[in-house]
Amino acid sequence: MKKVGILYICTGEYWKFWENFYKTCEEKFLIEEEKHYFVFTDNEVLLNIKNEKTHPIFQEKMQWPYPTLYRYKIFIKNKNYFKNMDYLIFCNANLLFSEKISKDDLFNYKELFVTLHPGFFNKKPEKFTYETNIKSLAYTEKKKDSIYVCGGFNGGSKDEFLNMSNILNDNIDKDLLNDIIAIWHDESHINNYVQINRENFNVISPSFCYPQNLEINIPKKVIVQNKENIISIKHKGIFYNIRFVIVKKLKKLLSYWR
Repeated sequence: MKKVGILYICTGEYWKFWENFYKTCEEKFLIEEEKHYFVFTDNEVLLNIKNEKTHPIFQEKMQWPYPTLYRYKIFIKNKNYFKNMDYLIFCNANLLFSEKISKDDLFNYKELFVTLHPGFFNKKPEKFTYETNIKSLAYTEKKKDSIYVCGGFNGGSKDEFLNMSNILNDNIDKDLLNDIIAIWHDESHINNYVQINRENFNVISPSFCYPQNLEINIPKKVIVQNKENIISIKHKGIFYNIRFVIVKKLKKLLSYWR
């Protein structure tokens, strides 16, 4: 039996996903392993959970795009909490487990796993939305054997996962110093990392990241709930990135006159 740390970020309204996530995770996910839940939240109820499996850690709510962009920074900052874990697995807040999933299903003798993106697994690489800015450390070339993975469900042995997190965090910080934000934030960066280190990963089916409102002819093993049905969110994407960079540049310019 291995100790598996489930990394779960739910600041702001995202606390609303916790109850069903936890219930299905306990019933279906890695039931033969010793699971521990590291819950990064600002919600007072979750911060006061009292059980041996759940470890609440205060995390302030950040403005977009930091909640996703700084995902790996949060993990590195709190890595001492994970020192007794054998594996670390990041799960988006809105995931539900609908079938039993074992450690072998995820890793298949590899040290890391990533999940094929349900929107791109059946498309050719020229359709992938990799980062195209060559100045970004997330820049990724489209090759014949390229794959596109989602950012919401991945993991690895503790040391390999934290090593990956360190590299992604450093790359994101270096991009920000140059006023660069990758088009899909951490997802763009992890796609770059996977392409460079493909041999280290077990690449699992989009069945493990199945959008609730999409009909694909594949099994539904992990459901991605529609956020808009549960919380109020604003549209996010490239235009938010552009706005963020413009504001950052304006602040830098204004600082010269202070």
